[in-house]
Amino acid sequence: MGKLSFLLAEDYIKPKIYFKSKQVPTVNTMYTPEDHDNFSGLEHLTQLLSSPRGFIVNAFQIDYYQSLPRLIARSIKHIHSFKKLYILGPELSLSILKRSTKTIYEKQLLDYEYINVEQDPDFVTNQCITLLEEGHILYILPETSVCWRPNLITETDKISHSLCSTLLSQQVNVSILATAVKSESEKVVIFPANIPDAYSGDMETRIYQQSETLYQLFDSLKADE
Repeated sequence: MGKLSFLLAEDYIKPKIYFKSKQVPTVNTMYTPEDHDNFSGLEHLTQLLSSPRGFIVNAFQIDYYQSLPRLIARSIKHIHSFKKLYILGPELSLSILKRSTKTIYEKQLLDYEYINVEQDPDFVTNQCITLLEEGHILYILPETSVCWRPNLITETDKISHSLCSTLLSQQVNVSILATAVKSESEKVVIFPANIPDAYSGDMETRIYQQSETLYQLFDSLKADE
C-alpha cells in the first residue's frame, strides 16, 4: 500500500500537460456573412492562403474600394500567416489607392505594400520573382501592362495584363487566382487556382496558353450574364 500511495501522490503532483489540436481556419470561421455576400469562390482563396507557396491574384477589373486586397490582408492576419500582400500597378493608380487609406489605424490593419511597375522592367521582374519565391502574394492591377513590359518575352507588342501574371506564374511555378466582377450583382468572383504545370511547350508558348485560359474564364462569366 505504501508504494501505491507513493505512486498516486507522485501522479497527483506531476504537472499535467494538455495538448490542444491547432485548428486550421475554414471558410466558415475566416470569413464574415458580408464576405460571403460580396465574394464567391472564397474556398479557392483559403486554399492558397493555407499553402506556404506564393501566388498571384489577377484582377481583371479595377477594384476602386480595394475590397479583395482588404479581404486578403485581413485573412492573412486572421491565420497569422507570414505572407505579405504586394499591389502592382502604375504610379498614378497606386497614389489613388494610398490616398483612399485615410486613417493610421486602417493602414496598420491593411498592412500591404505597393510596387510601382514604371521602374526598370528587369528590376520589377526580379523583385516579383523574389517575393513569390519567398511565399508572398502579388495582386496585379488590370492597368499594369500599360507600363510594365517584361523583357522575358520577345514579342513585347503582344503583352497584355494576364501575360504579366502568366509570365511570373511560369517563371516561378506559382498559381494564379483570376478574379472578375459580376456586373448584375457586383459580386467578386474568385475562380479556381490556375496552375502553371497544366501547360506544355516552351516558356513563351506556356505563357500564352495560360493567358488565353484566363481570358476564357473572364468571357465565361460575361456569357452567364
